Amino acid sequence: MTNKKFLKSSLVVMIFIIFGKLFALVRDSLIAAKFGATYITDVYNFGLGIVYLLTTISYGLTTTFIPIHTDHMQTLNKKKSNSFVNNVINLSSIYTILITVVLIIFAKDIIYLFGHGFEKDPKVFEVALRVTRIMLISLIFVSLQSVITGVLQCHKEFYEPAAMSAVSNVVYIIYLVFMASKFGIIGFAVATVIGFFMQFLINVPKYRKLGYRYKPTIDFKDKEIDKMFKLMIPVIISTSVIQLNLFVNRSFATNIFFGAVTVLDCSNKINTLAYEVFAIGISMIVYPSLSEMAVKNDSIGYRKELEKSLIAIMLIMIPASFAIVFLRDQFITIIFKRGAFTNEAAKLTSSALLFYAPSMVAYGLRDILNKAFYSIKDTKTPMVNSFVGIGINVIINIFIVKYMKVSGLALATSISVIVTTILMLVDLNRKLNGINLKKVCIDFLKILIASIIMGLVILTINKLVLSFLSMGVKSSVVCVLISFVFGSLIYAVCIYIFKVDEFFELIDNFKHRSAN
Repeated sequence: MTNKKFLKSSLVVMIFIIFGKLFALVRDSLIAAKFGATYITDVYNFGLGIVYLLTTISYGLTTTFIPIHTDHMQTLNKKKSNSFVNNVINLSSIYTILITVVLIIFAKDIIYLFGHGFEKDPKVFEVALRVTRIMLISLIFVSLQSVITGVLQCHKEFYEPAAMSAVSNVVYIIYLVFMASKFGIIGFAVATVIGFFMQFLINVPKYRKLGYRYKPTIDFKDKEIDKMFKLMIPVIISTSVIQLNLFVNRSFATNIFFGAVTVLDCSNKINTLAYEVFAIGISMIVYPSLSEMAVKNDSIGYRKELEKSLIAIMLIMIPASFAIVFLRDQFITIIFKRGAFTNEAAKLTSSALLFYAPSMVAYGLRDILNKAFYSIKDTKTPMVNSFVGIGINVIINIFIVKYMKVSGLALATSISVIVTTILMLVDLNRKLNGINLKKVCIDFLKILIASIIMGLVILTINKLVLSFLSMGVKSSVVCVLISFVFGSLIYAVCIYIFKVDEFFELIDNFKHRSAN
């Protein structure tokens, strides 16, 4: 992918994701106002956590489908390629429906195993059971959209997949504003299923426009399907372990106090804001390009694309993590602090967010590294790495949770993801016979220093604003806006002085687009 096309795709995708996140902030604010940090939101987050844990199957499907279908697009005719896609859709749907039915039947056992804190109150347990069973239906639509979005990404069509979050969040907002008071958390579980259905539906028009048509093709003996499913297993395991890691944290949190799961999730949502906007957008665009270069054996282009992606992630994620550390109270006030969300809940969320922040950079880098391994059809290394990560997380949780409570769970997550990301980088460097790690590390230090300088500016602005205005929504918004403007300017000047090549490349691309 050319730099110009990469920039254009990245910007549009990020705009869609930003809209999705803005709607998500409205959604989370409404959830906090309607339900607060109580067992009700704990139950919803628990049910959603189970769905996300199981969507790793669909993630594994998309991840392994893209390099195989990219190969098919270059070697097979349209009819055979379309037949393969239909076979994947049908087989994955059959397996997903079977898994969903089994999970609904054994939902009680799932809650006993992972949400044992809910057993303390029969009423809470009954609500958790109903919510979980309803939300499990979402898996069917997740399976369908995983194949459709995979096809779109193979054709370098990223806009519809990027808009999925915005579409589903509109559904949630409509429910929370107009129907939550009447139907409560059970109705919200139904709205969540509808939201996942809308995520699938938005991709269908573009899918058909590309010339794909559905047919009830089922061939269990297809060698390509067999190859894909074998590659899927390690991906599913590794991504399941990552989601299981979050689930383990929630399980620990259910034993701290009612509302601890919500505090943990609220801090994590703010922490992943920049990650979900920028890192996921970049990795979505980079992955098909890496897969295409791997198919063509373009090792030089592959390394350059990988290095550029890693530095692009650091350029965004490192300053974002510093901004969130220094503005965490303001973000919490703007997003959550209203209605049933108390001052105590805000204080606990702020403390957890402080320890979550370092993980943001590592999450972004890890996504790119995972995609790099998957593009060369190595799905085992990320799987092993995921097991190492959950092992580190669980061990630290056991020893630290009684001293640091929810903040300890956040710190354990940060430590585990940083360690595993470093291990992944070392493994990939060895597998590719050397990427330019020296340049990556030097740029990391430059970006880190620039971010520290930016952070000090934000801290000063924060103190000045609070000296004139008391802490509230108005002062928080003013502080965030002023910090964004001046912090961005200071950071850009520092990066310019430190001569980070990717920054100059970005400026050149903007100049070129402006000239045209």
